[in-house]
Amino acid sequence: MKTIKQLLAIAILSTISLTASAQYYEDGYYSTEYESRSHYSSNFEEGWGTFYVEYSPMQLVSSAKDVDNRTYHSASIGVSYAFQLGYNSPAYLEGAFETTGAWFSRRYNDGVKYNMDIYYSKILLNLAFRLNLADGFAIVPFGGVNLKYNIYGEEREKDGYGTDTWRLFDDDYTYDDDYKRFQFGYQAGLKLIIGNCFSIGASWKADLTPFCKYYDSYTKKEETEKFSGFSFSLGYSF
Repeated sequence: MKTIKQLLAIAILSTISLTASAQYYEDGYYSTEYESRSHYSSNFEEGWGTFYVEYSPMQLVSSAKDVDNRTYHSASIGVSYAFQLGYNSPAYLEGAFETTGAWFSRRYNDGVKYNMDIYYSKILLNLAFRLNLADGFAIVPFGGVNLKYNIYGEEREKDGYGTDTWRLFDDDYTYDDDYKRFQFGYQAGLKLIIGNCFSIGASWKADLTPFCKYYDSYTKKEETEKFSGFSFSLGYSF
């Protein structure tokens, strides 16, 4: 009889324990804990990628006071990916690659038309913070640095006698202007993510090292030119 009572007690306690465990799981405690652990292991690699297009009316700014700034219209296409820096952290490290074409045109009073075209690529590295507003919506402030490689540049002057063309980065470039292949720069801006699919953004981009060095006969010293300006982007996230 004593043995039967012991077995019955064990059965009752086992039943209570299993019922409590089932309830515990149904309430989501076990599943939440499990998901949290499994989520933790992959969360460091979580992030999002973006294909984007960008437009920028850039200014080529000279260090010489007697030289007018020139506005270049530019269009870019690029891809970026942001990696989360920690479990449930709003901080991300974003890398991007973009290719840009920029152009400038001016007609002088004597009828001569001047054009300059530039093509370059950039590698960008940003520190970004994703601040979720609602389901699928977020704002992302970011800032960072970039390395630019100037692939090709060309100047053209057209008058009544024909067109003269100079390639900026060739060794036999006619003028004394020293155009640089490599440049460093920085950027800072803000993106709005819409529905976890699309993004719109605005940023300020500027050169840290010069695009061109030249001797100014008016100031009697070496002057530099750097690009800077606002950029506006549209992106599709994946």
